[in-house]
Amino acid sequence: MNGIFRNDRVKELQNNRTPVRFLPGAKIILHLIAEGRSTIDPNYNIEIIERNPKYLLPIKSIGVETSHTFDGFLTYTTDLEGNTRSYAHLYRKGIIEAVEGSLIKTIVSKREIPSIAFEEEILKIIPYYFEVFRRIGVESPVFMYLSFAQIKDYTMKLNKEILGVQPTLYSEENLKLEDIFIEDINKVDNIPRLMQPVFDEVWNAFGMFKSFNYDEDGNWGYGLNMKD
Repeated sequence: MNGIFRNDRVKELQNNRTPVRFLPGAKIILHLIAEGRSTIDPNYNIEIIERNPKYLLPIKSIGVETSHTFDGFLTYTTDLEGNTRSYAHLYRKGIIEAVEGSLIKTIVSKREIPSIAFEEEILKIIPYYFEVFRRIGVESPVFMYLSFAQIKDYTMKLNKEILGVQPTLYSEENLKLEDIFIEDINKVDNIPRLMQPVFDEVWNAFGMFKSFNYDEDGNWGYGLNMKD
């Protein structure tokens, strides 16, 4: 059931079905889903977050606004034209959907995934979402999913030239990575290590065998793509 929800939402997001008017184009999508939701179908008390929304931040948040929705509660940040460029939607049923559109928007004719920034922003936001789940009483385990929508003909923009490494164009509209099963959100002490297999898969999709933001020991921020 969790995977079905994620798949349905990626299709809807490809068609710009968002809870608030959103930037057109490519999107980074992060879902956190309480595993027990599909069987016991709880409605969590999200008023705790509505009163104190500082943990429900959008990815790459600047100047956060808030709104109630039919399904739950929303925080979002807009551009100068009033379009939402990033939001975090907390569903009463124990789901967080975070969507970001400014990091990978087309600039002139360039369609590129920023190889450092997209990983960095995701790594920064995950601890906040774990705290949201703790505060509304979500019990582990939790599934987490990373996806991209509308990224056909995008490539990975490397920060540094890496010998023998040449990114390729992605040929599909959407990219859905494998789920991350988190047995206990209170016992995740290294989020970069948790995300490394999924980040590797993203780089695989663009023709490379791993994320070069990690070193050989699995430490994020010390890889070949990060070196001066």
